[in-house]
Amino acid sequence: MSKLLKQKIYEEFKQRYGAMEDCVLLKFEGLNVHTADQLRALLRKAGMRFNVVPNRLTSLLLKEMNFTVAEDLFVGPTAIVWGGGDAVAAPKILTDWLRTSRTKAVTIKGGFLGKKPMNAKQVKELANIPPRPVLLSMVLGAAIAPMTSLLYAVTAHQSGFVALLEALMEKKGKAGEQ
Repeated sequence: MSKLLKQKIYEEFKQRYGAMEDCVLLKFEGLNVHTADQLRALLRKAGMRFNVVPNRLTSLLLKEMNFTVAEDLFVGPTAIVWGGGDAVAAPKILTDWLRTSRTKAVTIKGGFLGKKPMNAKQVKELANIPPRPVLLSMVLGAAIAPMTSLLYAVTAHQSGFVALLEALMEKKGKAGEQ
C-alpha cells in the first residue's frame, strides 16, 4: 500500500472516529457474508457502526486520540464497533448476539471505555450493567426513598392524631348526651 493511500485511509479514520471514546474490538475469522450482514444490520438498527480495521493504522490513530492502547488488542483480524449513545449498548448487543448466534467466527477481543483499555472479560462484565434508563430510575428511587419514608412517617402520625381527636370527640359527645 502506498504512503499516500495509507495517509488517505488514516485521515478517513480520523474523521470517522473523531468523537469516539468507547468501543468494542472483535476478532473474526471465518465469518460468512450472511452472518456478517446480520450483525451489521443489528448494529445499524441500534445506531452503531461496524468496521474492519487495519491494526497498525488504527492503533496509531487511537494513540493520537489519547487512547491508552494495549497492543495485544490489535493482533489478527480486527473489527471495531462503536456508537449507540452509551458505553453499555455495544457490549450488551454484541454479547447477546454472540450468545444467540452461537458463532465461533466472532469473539470479543476487548475494547475501550473512556479511552482506557478493557480486556474481553471486562467488556462482558460491562454488558451486564443495566441500560441507562434503568440505572437512572434506580438512582432516582434511591434519592426519593428517604423523603418517601419521612412522608409516610409524618402522615402516619397525623392519621393517628386525627383518630385520637375523633375518639375524644365521640367520648365527649356520649358524655354530653347522658
